[in-house]
Amino acid sequence: MEEACAGFTRFDFCQILDATENFSEKMIIGWGGFGRVYKGQLPGGLNVAIKRADEHAAMVEVNSELQLAKLQHANVIRLLGWCIHGKERILVYELMQIGSLDRYLCDRTKGPLLHWSRRFKIITGLTEGIVCLHKHFMFWLVHRDLKPHNVLLDCNMIPKIADFGSARALSSDVAEERTSRVVGTRYQLPNISIITDSHHFVYRCSNLTVLISFVSLCLQMF
Repeated sequence: MEEACAGFTRFDFCQILDATENFSEKMIIGWGGFGRVYKGQLPGGLNVAIKRADEHAAMVEVNSELQLAKLQHANVIRLLGWCIHGKERILVYELMQIGSLDRYLCDRTKGPLLHWSRRFKIITGLTEGIVCLHKHFMFWLVHRDLKPHNVLLDCNMIPKIADFGSARALSSDVAEERTSRVVGTRYQLPNISIITDSHHFVYRCSNLTVLISFVSLCLQMF
């Protein structure tokens, strides 16, 4: 993990404790793919989102999050730093004050604030972010859980794709990958096939799965 975080700020665990008030429940702002997310303020006054890995979180989930550490794009959440202390594995991100897209889509009061021009802007931003993940990187980064809850909005309503805990990286010469692990939600519709006599399922992970999730997300914007 330390090698993957090279080039990013390493925070002291005491800084993390101070920022989150000892991981106080009142500082929780959400749950990510492998742990809770806390709001915190660093000594310089910068507000951040601090993701704390669950004790039983698989290392592959943490490493998946770190895949985006090498990617800087206006529509992908930005990693600021990290912290390792004993069994604690913590990632520090930029904080999106407005919150997730689903808070607007599911709220009758906030919903009208997303007028058509804003919705179009959000869809356009998500499209650019996904294209970057799939085309402008050393490998394809397949999100596998793209949904309104994992789309964060900044103060200008610019969307940021977040929560890469279930993401998979595919080399550019591999169209899909198979896995027996089920991830995602109803917005994620993987291709399924049965193999062997033991009735095990194989889930195919490819760019098509992201496209299906993206179309489902866009339909909710209308």
